[in-house]
Amino acid sequence: MTKTFACRDIGMDCDFKAESDSEAELLGKIAAHAKSAHHIDNIDENLMKKVKAAIKDDDE
Repeated sequence: MTKTFACRDIGMDCDFKAESDSEAELLGKIAAHAKSAHHIDNIDENLMKKVKAAIKDDDE
């Protein structure tokens, strides 16, 4: 099952979207994007909760 994430789903004014078959790989993509696009070097616990809550399972 593919997992998807969109920056807009956590309130960011950003069109970034990512998908992966594993949450771990998806979180890696999100972390790399956060660092390069938003200058967030470390995702704190609060932000990680928002990110994980925004990850969706794409059943299609």
